[in-house]
Formats: sequence, C-alpha cells, structure tokens
Amino acid sequence: MRWLAIPNIAILLVTLQALGFLMLMMDPTWLERLALFPQAVFAGEYWRLITFLALPLSLSPVWMIFILWFLYFIVNSIEQLWGAFQTTFYVLLSVFLTIGFSLVTGYPITSIADFESTLFLAAATLFPEFEIRLFFVLPVKMKWLGVLTLVFLVIRFIGATWLGKLYLLAIYFNYMLFFGPALLTRAKDFIRRERYKRKLRG
Repeated sequence: MRWLAIPNIAILLVTLQALGFLMLMMDPTWLERLALFPQAVFAGEYWRLITFLALPLSLSPVWMIFILWFLYFIVNSIEQLWGAFQTTFYVLLSVFLTIGFSLVTGYPITSIADFESTLFLAAATLFPEFEIRLFFVLPVKMKWLGVLTLVFLVIRFIGATWLGKLYLLAIYFNYMLFFGPALLTRAKDFIRRERYKRKLRG
C-alpha cells in the first residue's frame, strides 16, 4: 500500500486551489463546471470527481493568498510528522468519503470548506500549542481554533437536516477514525481527574 503515498501532497492541493481561483476570476461560470454534481458525473462528466477540489474557498485575492499559505502549512506540517503515506491516506480518505456520499445520496459538492476543515482539525490536534497570527496580527494557539471549529460543527450538526447530519458524519469520519480514540481517552482522563479533585476538596 505504500505506493499510494504522494510526496508533497500539499503542493498538489494548493495548485488545484490556485487554478480554481484563477478560473473563477476569469469566468465565474467555472463554478458550475468544477463542482461535483452527481447527475453530471453519471452523465459522463467524470472530471468533476477531481475538479471539485479546485473550488476556491474565497474569491478575494488577499484572503486567497492566506488560504493557500495556510493550506500548504498545515498539510506540509502533517506530512513532516506522519510521512507521505499516512498523510496521503488521510487526505484521500476524506476525498473518497466526499465523493462516495455525493454519488450515493445525490448531494452536490459546491464547496470544499469541510474537506479543508478536516485537514485543519488534524493539524490542530497534532500541533495544539503552535501559534498562528489570526488576521496576520492576533496570536492564537491552534488548539483554541480547533475547539471553536468543533463547537461550530456541533451547532451545525444539531441544526442540520438528516441528510446534512449524514453528510457531516461522512466528511469528518476520517478525523474521527484517526483521532477519535485518543480524544475519547483524553476526555475520560480529564473527567477522572476532575472527580478526584472534587473528592479531595470534599
């Protein structure tokens, strides 16, 4: 399975995002051509199984520069820690889950914000103490941004339709698979410590 490893996969993802941004800047109708519409795929437009990854997260040149830098930074950092194979597996699992869910349910993919969110959550879990400059000014540790992301996801999940709930579970399955057991253990340890502290105080 090691042959599946794609070294420097961050460059591939950043390149797709940059190309998508340039296409939409030249012609906004590219959004319809890049998006993953299941009906179009079944009609023979198979390129959509890849081009949806080029859907840019922003159409602002300034924000897009930040997004491209941040995307490269988090994926490259993960690869330096995990290696090319495990990083590729994590990324491709998220991609295949997105495609599979879309094709099975007919759910169109017109944004990859959740896909990139799974990458960010992985980086925030692996490097919780690392500080980034929010808006290029405010220093914030990755773990706090990760907590905010998880809180936002829980709120989305509660308010979503059943299809929306299934979508979130499918898209974030790779994160739960890789980090769920360790996070559950940490939560249990925290609860155990807090109970012990209460007993000492009581």
